[in-house]
Amino acid sequence: MYDVRSYKPSYPFDLIVEFARDLEVGVGKMNEVGGDLVEARVGRLPGIVLVRHPDLVKEVLVDRNADLTKARGLRLARVILGDGLLTSEVPVHTKQRKLILPAFHHSRLQSYGDTFVGRSVLEGDAWTEGERFDVAASMNRLALAIAGETLFGTDVLSQADAVSQAVHDAMAAFDAAQFPLADKLQWLPTHANRTSKRARASLDAVVYDMIEQRRHDLGDDLLSMLLEARDEDTGDGMTDLEVRDEAMTLLLAGHETTAVALAWTWALLAQHPEAEAALHHEVDALEGDPTFDDLRRLPVARQTFAEAMRLYPPAWTVGREAARDTTLGGHPVAKGTTVLFAPFHLHRDSRFWDEPEAFRPDRHVKGNGRHKFAYLPFSAGRRGCIGEQFAWSEATLVLATLARRWRLVLEGDVPDTQGSVTLRPASPLWMRAERRV
Repeated sequence: MYDVRSYKPSYPFDLIVEFARDLEVGVGKMNEVGGDLVEARVGRLPGIVLVRHPDLVKEVLVDRNADLTKARGLRLARVILGDGLLTSEVPVHTKQRKLILPAFHHSRLQSYGDTFVGRSVLEGDAWTEGERFDVAASMNRLALAIAGETLFGTDVLSQADAVSQAVHDAMAAFDAAQFPLADKLQWLPTHANRTSKRARASLDAVVYDMIEQRRHDLGDDLLSMLLEARDEDTGDGMTDLEVRDEAMTLLLAGHETTAVALAWTWALLAQHPEAEAALHHEVDALEGDPTFDDLRRLPVARQTFAEAMRLYPPAWTVGREAARDTTLGGHPVAKGTTVLFAPFHLHRDSRFWDEPEAFRPDRHVKGNGRHKFAYLPFSAGRRGCIGEQFAWSEATLVLATLARRWRLVLEGDVPDTQGSVTLRPASPLWMRAERRV
């Protein structure tokens, strides 16, 4: 039997106000109730359920997957992302995932290795001894350059400022979408709706420019693959809008999540000298800059990134909505209920982790006996992140390349977290560069 509890707000609609004002606080309040499943009733509005046990997370992602669709926030994200992998439902999602998957096969990842390392070298070369800089902005710029080159065969750094501002606007629009009636008010000229439209226009300019370039000069990249794709039954190709939706999703998801995870990784290393020394020992044993074939020689770098994502998972909370009456752990869940699970809290739950607040990369060795659904930096099931292996390879090689050359020292306190679509630092993450070689 699972421990099912109820969230009892101090004031009517207290939780709804918190979700609208600060999603991270709202989820945190529900998590504090404890138990395996927390249910909140909000007047006559559909309820909210927070799942706090790996067995029940498995039900959400695998066993009851057909009963649960994307939650309101991601449905509203269609305003910006369109009907791409992140927001679409079956059968569109199934068809598009099958089409895109070859871009992330092992042979493709191997060809991306030189870009992961080469772009990291260029980013590190831009640092200077004793320089104080925002490492979150640096990792964002690096991950954007990697995504542009590997997935779209183009250099998007000239438009990095526009992309960064658009992502910031998109995050703000997503936060506003947590208000229960947001999906009914998209026609109003509210600040959130205007911000959302501005973000889409900025990103459209970048993405449609890439599509236009590739239509005239097809290459060996994901964007060319999308443009050349043909429906098995009709032989029709994808429209510019369909290509745009997938490219938009992969551009944003392909750089934002890895960038924020890498930023937190550097902050954690700066606070834990033993872990930092272990990473330096590993990368100093390489004959030069790492290659894709060196990944097997970099277990510490991979484990360091894994532990950073345990403490600061980019996709810190995941939402679904019950498309029909269903159950979780035998507990009834009514149609329309928002179902959440929060990797940020699940990864720090002492029921499933020893010393959950401690930074211990060695806990990620193979065969650790951990419940598969207690660690979910990339979600799981049919909607698990299609770019998971891309992200592991990219982050491991970025860490190894930069750690050979530089040590990063914290300047001031580590910022608070800001839980939006991703778990960003709430303010600049200032660090100082110290050259190692």
